Amino acid sequence: MLHVQIDMFSGRPNPEWIITDEDLSEGLLASVVEAKGAAARPGTGFSGLGFREIRITRLSDDPPRRRGGPRDFALASVAAEDFRASGELALRVLESMPLDSDIQLLSHALTPLTRELRDLIFERVEGFLSDPPKVSKFKTSPYNPLRSTIRDATCRRCEYEVSQFNPGFWNTPAAQPRNNCYNYARNWRTDTFAQPGRAHGAMTGTMACANVSTAAMADGLVKRCNCLPISEWPRRLMALVIDPGWDYHWYRHQRGGFWGHKPGGTAARNMDNSGVVIANPETCNRGGYTDFCGYFYAGRSVVIN
Repeated sequence: MLHVQIDMFSGRPNPEWIITDEDLSEGLLASVVEAKGAAARPGTGFSGLGFREIRITRLSDDPPRRRGGPRDFALASVAAEDFRASGELALRVLESMPLDSDIQLLSHALTPLTRELRDLIFERVEGFLSDPPKVSKFKTSPYNPLRSTIRDATCRRCEYEVSQFNPGFWNTPAAQPRNNCYNYARNWRTDTFAQPGRAHGAMTGTMACANVSTAAMADGLVKRCNCLPISEWPRRLMALVIDPGWDYHWYRHQRGGFWGHKPGGTAARNMDNSGVVIANPETCNRGGYTDFCGYFYAGRSVVIN
């Protein structure tokens, strides 16, 4: 059996399913062995917003019929030595996506395998293969140990805190895959891939500005310029964007004037999809996250899960 995950979302869990057909699994593994350079190490390619790679993991310890195949690998990854062959195999894998899976995974509650999602995945993967991103890795600024209170330049009567940019806290094997953009922007590691509104029974499945904003406000976020008192220290300034109909993404203002973020289970960074330090989340390269929804404050009373 093979576990397939389409690494493409930031807020919602990624689409994933299990290939139970033994012949299909073995055929795919054999093709990977034959196509030298098609498989890449997971997480070594593009890591920005949008489609990144297809990750495949063998779920049993039975040796494959064809020896030499990796146990964990990525397809359609810009880190593959043979990107074309990797892409061709990736499209074969996508054909295995079920629309009504017999094996229900926890992620299916938030990311059900629908025909519309299948069409979206094919569209994003084909676009990625025809025009792969030129930036594959992101550099981050050094650790800054300070946290300070600043006056909001947009609404001068309000203040909030900007803290150290500390990607090392998030980019560990224990934290990185279990925390997403909402965790990072709120600055709270829950290890639950936190969802707006879930902690208060107000989670939404509609990926639109109004819906995700309302869900987050149920957790305690307030719109910018609705000043938080000092009792809410430390207060954060967060920004929300949407991939219309499919996903959301959050940013947090950092000390030094730039913005940090963490796309899904990838590494935290302060760069956009072009590898440029994010000075303004409204104008930075956000890939398919085209809708800018606005800014929010989050104080200490904001609870997420």
